[in-house]
Amino acid sequence: MSWLTDQLGLNDVHRVIQKFYLKARQHAVIAHHFEAIDDFSSHEEKITAFWWLALGGNLADLPHGAAAIDMINKHMALGITENDLNIWLSLFEQTLAEEITPELASAWQTKLHGIASHVKALLIEGKPGGIQIKDSLKS
Repeated sequence: MSWLTDQLGLNDVHRVIQKFYLKARQHAVIAHHFEAIDDFSSHEEKITAFWWLALGGNLADLPHGAAAIDMINKHMALGITENDLNIWLSLFEQTLAEEITPELASAWQTKLHGIASHVKALLIEGKPGGIQIKDSLKS
């Protein structure tokens, strides 16, 4: 466990994800990216698991059957633009500020910006490299 996940419980991470998606799914510019998701509850659980692990949480803390997610390939076909990414980032930061303490929000935002930077490099700028989220889930 990391300092951040010691302070944030899995339920807190799930709450942030739910609140974020309420905003994102209603946003005039980026809502269309979420229209093809049939089971949004399941989607939120997967994203909660992703963030829990990205923030330093243990795989053992997740519900049985939580699977590794290849976030880059899942988003590759969406045609995400830099504007989409900036809106996503802004909505996420806003949600963090509303839902958790400033100290915890700042720590989460550090990870958020790192991931956004990799998404931008790989999916928008077409640069090779980046992080392998899927491989990091094996530990």
